Amino acid sequence: MRRTLALVFLTLFVATALFAAFNPAYSDYQFYNLADYEADWKYLEESLKTATTDSEKAAITWRMSRTRLTLTDDISDAKENKEARLAGYGEAQTLAEQAIALEDSADAEHWLSSAIGRIGQVNGPLNSLGKAKPMYEIVKKVQNDFNADMSDSWYVLGLLFNQLPGAPISFGNSTQAISYMKRCLDTQDTVNRTNLTNYLETAEQLYERNWDAKKRAKEFDKMEKKYDKETLPTEKMKYYEGRDGKDTTGYYCSVPLAQISDRQEAVTLLRYALAVYETRAKANLTLPSDDVKKEAIETYLSQIS
Repeated sequence: MRRTLALVFLTLFVATALFAAFNPAYSDYQFYNLADYEADWKYLEESLKTATTDSEKAAITWRMSRTRLTLTDDISDAKENKEARLAGYGEAQTLAEQAIALEDSADAEHWLSSAIGRIGQVNGPLNSLGKAKPMYEIVKKVQNDFNADMSDSWYVLGLLFNQLPGAPISFGNSTQAISYMKRCLDTQDTVNRTNLTNYLETAEQLYERNWDAKKRAKEFDKMEKKYDKETLPTEKMKYYEGRDGKDTTGYYCSVPLAQISDRQEAVTLLRYALAVYETRAKANLTLPSDDVKKEAIETYLSQIS
């Protein structure tokens, strides 16, 4: 079924791909739906040769950054591959910068922040810490200046705030990280909600925090007041977890979230994610990468439930 859908899609777009201007939907389908990053890269390279406007070149170039970064993610993090990984992420950074110079956009800024973060990770903890502030500034531009409300950028903030030390060393805050992750969940694909990584990361953060229901109810009421007070997106979403106080709900849970503990919510999230996976698997809509993520969720779930 999946192969049939892919063939239908490719048939519909082949004329566009060969004879017309760059088609972003064709690239995005190869990237997100087929996960055929090599084919996407080749298409983008060829498209760039015939692009005529700065806007079209920018749309191609930030997608090249996205694809190069993802291809580099697939390189093993073994010590002997360090230079290859740095080269790949460096190219992704350069491509994003080129896209910004041509026509600035939330997407180009997002992939720039992602490339900078990856370079920091490859170079080690101290370098990663040094890259955190530049990443934070870029993501704030994505969410505040462009008002993008971009799920992937909320995910980046969720990771940054969870992994970084707090004041005075850095700006880390594990509770605010969970709020960012909750916003990430609520702004991802609202039809399929298919990104299993988002569920696993949120569940791990909740399980580690380990508030009981009584504490959650109390803290959610505090968050609601701060959420209502703030207007800047990156500041407002620091308190998104308690946006409605004790009445805050989640699409994956049958009761208000203040009535269960952090760890109960973590289990609920993971079970929902597995249900989403099974539904899509029956329709032959999953990718091999989804199978890997599903196994990771099942392993973690077996450890905490």
